[in-house]
Amino acid sequence: MNKIFKISAMVLAGCLALFFVSCFFTIVSTGNIGIQTLFSEVKYDTKSEGLSIKNPFHRVHDLPIRTQTYTMVSAITEGNKNGEDSIYTQSLDGVVMNMDVTIAYRLIPEDAPYVFKYFGRDYAENIIRTVAKSVIPDITSKFSFQDAYTVKRDELGAKVMDRMNNLIKKLIYEQTKLENKQGIIIQSVLIRKIAPPPQIKAAIEEKMAAEQRAEQMKYVLQKEKQEAERKRIEAQGIQDFQTIVSKGINEQLLKWKGIEATELLSKSANTKIVIIGGKDGLPIILNDK
Repeated sequence: MNKIFKISAMVLAGCLALFFVSCFFTIVSTGNIGIQTLFSEVKYDTKSEGLSIKNPFHRVHDLPIRTQTYTMVSAITEGNKNGEDSIYTQSLDGVVMNMDVTIAYRLIPEDAPYVFKYFGRDYAENIIRTVAKSVIPDITSKFSFQDAYTVKRDELGAKVMDRMNNLIKKLIYEQTKLENKQGIIIQSVLIRKIAPPPQIKAAIEEKMAAEQRAEQMKYVLQKEKQEAERKRIEAQGIQDFQTIVSKGINEQLLKWKGIEATELLSKSANTKIVIIGGKDGLPIILNDK
């Protein structure tokens, strides 16, 4: 009984020692930064990834500092929030549309404690989503639907990114009163899809189909033109060849070719009789008389 008691006491002591030692150490995951709190009070001394010593009364919260994305789309299973979550907006020319976007962002390590203190662990929801919902409709209203839908989509995304960075910095300043804090940097805004009303979409599809038919016709006409040019060149070549050949043919050449043909005919294994006629001694079929 005493032996069992001693073993139990040793195990308990080991667990207590391990717990006590662990209170002085923390491990921050790769790609994260550790935010320290003491009884819900945020400390501005952060912990880098890996193993480090800490105050045993401090709690360490891991926050990612690598690039992340926040997505707002109509597909119910793709976005950060369940259900339809695309951004409702209107173009300069009054076309109402839903816009799917993905925003790439990164938490600035030295500003992380301020972001955590004022916006919590769900800072992406409280900052990225809120700012995007405000900025994107405002920027889109300065683009025509045709430009936003086609040729200027990248430009639209770049303007949204710049405006979001400015607004986030202003938002952080309002909370911290520190002018040099950005908190979160927006790295890119990808306009994934723009969904216009059904009638506008049908008109766009018809226009695109007409443009494709026009391009196809241009290709066919170009091909026919090239074929006609090829045939013209080929005909010209035949004509030039005939002109050259006709100039080189004379009576002596024809007689010589006739003699060669007669010789070959006489040597043929299938030849039985060669009938010679005319003053030139050529076969009758080669005699022009």
